[in-house]
Amino acid sequence: MSLSSLRIENFAIIEHLEINFQSGLTILTGETGAGKSIIIDALNLALGEKASPTIIRAGAESATVECVFHLGRKNQRFKKLLSAKGIRITDNMLTLKREVSLSGRSKGWVNANSCPIATLKEIGNLLVDLHGQHDHQSLLDSATHIQFLDAFGDYAELVSETARLFDEINVLMTRRELLVQQIRLNKEKHELWEFQLREIQKVNPQDGEYQELLAEKTILENAERIHLFVNDLIQQLSEAPESIYQKLLTVTKSLSNLQKYAPAFEEARNRLTDSQYYCQDLAKQLERFGAQVQYNPLRLETVNQRLYAFQQLMKKYGPEISQVLDFARELTTSLQSNDDLGLQLTGTENELTTLRERYTAVALELSQRRGELARVFERELERILNRIGIGGARFVVVLEKQIDAHGWVTLDGKTYRGTSEGLDVVTFMISTNPGEPLRPLAEIVSGGEVSRIMLAVKSLLAGRDQIPVLIFDEIDTGISGKIARVVGEELRGLAQAHQVICITHLPQIAGLADDHLSVRKVTEQGRSQTRVRRLAAEERVAEIAQLIGGKSISETTLEQARELLG
Repeated sequence: MSLSSLRIENFAIIEHLEINFQSGLTILTGETGAGKSIIIDALNLALGEKASPTIIRAGAESATVECVFHLGRKNQRFKKLLSAKGIRITDNMLTLKREVSLSGRSKGWVNANSCPIATLKEIGNLLVDLHGQHDHQSLLDSATHIQFLDAFGDYAELVSETARLFDEINVLMTRRELLVQQIRLNKEKHELWEFQLREIQKVNPQDGEYQELLAEKTILENAERIHLFVNDLIQQLSEAPESIYQKLLTVTKSLSNLQKYAPAFEEARNRLTDSQYYCQDLAKQLERFGAQVQYNPLRLETVNQRLYAFQQLMKKYGPEISQVLDFARELTTSLQSNDDLGLQLTGTENELTTLRERYTAVALELSQRRGELARVFERELERILNRIGIGGARFVVVLEKQIDAHGWVTLDGKTYRGTSEGLDVVTFMISTNPGEPLRPLAEIVSGGEVSRIMLAVKSLLAGRDQIPVLIFDEIDTGISGKIARVVGEELRGLAQAHQVICITHLPQIAGLADDHLSVRKVTEQGRSQTRVRRLAAEERVAEIAQLIGGKSISETTLEQARELLG
């Protein structure tokens, strides 16, 4: 992965500038104030850093910076982030763009799709590490020290397993909390549910019973009237001298006589005969019904009381008895589910105990490996620091475990905080001068020292660190001569595993570049402009000679420049 190009519009003194970058070690040289750091600031803007309208070139409405990265197959962390953000990659290229307007409004784009500035920063943090007189310095963030140490180690599987177990524990802890909350809520409602269910079960309504009771009530309340109607019907159907049955019988006989001469009326006669039977059957049915209907005040009172009980349930739990019965089934399920939730909670607690024990074992092994590695890291880093001009430096990796009353890792009677990175809090401590006390690296204020310390760290991690682009802004501050050449060699070695871009004033460093860009400030139409030009071989000789001798270039400085270029 590498930075392919950078396009800048109306940023500070830059009206328009487009730079194509190459792999390896790229050196930017130029006089103070030419715009070298402005170029880095512009790139920083595209990587999601804070912006102010004051960076907009006078007379312009907005400033725009766009950078294009060529993506390789490495850096799984980066690919995971893009996937999580729903960002699609085409042609193996990634474009980040940022615009700042005079109103202070800032916009961001990834591959032509608008995105929050925070997303640009997340992506930028995984693509570029910028060191020097800027605030985009991961080494000064103590939270990153553990990542630097782990990148030096050979225990990636332990780091991965620790993070996996931590995530699983968090999932289970969330599940447990939800179960506890649900059980607590259910417990608060448990008495009410039991009362409601007992109230329904006491009445014990049956499906369809309410309508049956209403029908029985109607009959009981109208028994006398029903008997009058029944007796009258029986008389009219069959018992009275002029009953329907008798009349049908007379008509049937007459129709039978007619049928002897007119056979077509046979079917009509049969129908009348059937009607006689129906009248007899209906009369018997009415007789049986009348015999069953008895005025029973006690039964009527029982029916009324049960109907009242039904109506009380319907007022509370549903306008229909069917809904009351549904509610009762829901109550039964809820009361049973609380028992099920208790079983689930027990199972979750058991899983958590097992996972925490596993996490503790893996995290302790990881801590041990880190402790062993830290001593090697310290010695190797001190060796590199001494070589690049910070002689007598002492470097110490402090590993601590953070006591946390709410933590879930217990060791020797104390409770510690666990994270996805394990139990350790890692802090880099340094003393850059003999006799000075160790201080946290984050308190180092010298831009040159920070850059060289980062160079030492990156050299130590070369090939292991996943951030592909490293930028060093004036890493040569406070060094010269032989040390400068060593710093340049470290940068060149680092460029075997990363794309390295470095601003320098030292010829010893510039002479080792794979690609050399000259930054100049020119005046066009009465306004200052920054221009960048890629130097050919002979142009590099002149540029380095100027770094050696200043504005006056002699044959001696030219010869020295050729020697530096090798």
